[in-house]
Amino acid sequence: MNEPIGFVGLGNMGIPMAKLLISKGWTVYGFDINEEACQSFASQGGIPSALPEIVEKTSTIILMLPNSKIVNDVIQQILSLSISKERNHNETFILDMSSSFPPDTQANASKAYEIGIHLLDAPVSGGVKKAVSGELTIMVGGDETAFQRQLPILQTFGNNIFYLGESGSGHLVKSLNNYLSAVHILATSEAIRISSNFGIDPQAAIEVFNRSSGRSGSTEYKFPEFVLTETYNSGFSLDLLAKDIDITRQLLEKTGDATLLVKLISDTYHAASRSLRTNADHTEIFRYVSAYIQKKF
Repeated sequence: MNEPIGFVGLGNMGIPMAKLLISKGWTVYGFDINEEACQSFASQGGIPSALPEIVEKTSTIILMLPNSKIVNDVIQQILSLSISKERNHNETFILDMSSSFPPDTQANASKAYEIGIHLLDAPVSGGVKKAVSGELTIMVGGDETAFQRQLPILQTFGNNIFYLGESGSGHLVKSLNNYLSAVHILATSEAIRISSNFGIDPQAAIEVFNRSSGRSGSTEYKFPEFVLTETYNSGFSLDLLAKDIDITRQLLEKTGDATLLVKLISDTYHAASRSLRTNADHTEIFRYVSAYIQKKF
């Protein structure tokens, strides 16, 4: 029988991931501040629970939360609750699958280690569609023995799992991946807007890029699936992508290595976030680009 698992953060990504665990036979205790999310979780067979109950009843707690501040607060609560419980902390694991700030991850892992709790950073890539299908890419940092212990759980979520090294490694690579993704979709948006203004069919331009050196995840997937169809429903918000870009910017500024490019990309996404509708999908960056590239040839 699989051990019970805790899951904190039942949003667009958390719900399908928790459902996968349930489908594989795990009992899952979950928490979210959104009551509707908890109801949806319960309808999938999950057990909505407060954080103290999750700490009491589970030895592995997964976090899928919006930002590092919330992650830090929740981890501190978990550690405080764990200290007050009479249990073998050496068998307790926290998997932070959010997109968190790597230095914060290292600090949290150190605090957890002091009381015998293993914290792994294991952020994901692939969006809601691959969260549903269990085909996420997972980037893991932390103790390698702890990683091996948690591998069966991680394999429930993804088929591309990479152990990258010490604590914070997973979150670092995730922030860099999303920075690259942000550059790709912004550049593709400008290329498609300019070519459309010239009278070229956007689909034709995308097909050329996909058979040439300009191809990327944006040209191969995001534009055909979400932009050209004008659905803009990837399930990943523009605000969250802007936050992930900021992680890369902060890391580069911290070391004095920030370039004009990371500043430009960060500023552009924050400007787009202010300009577009509340909770805009990140693929709607194309709408923002279309507003400033209007000149016809």
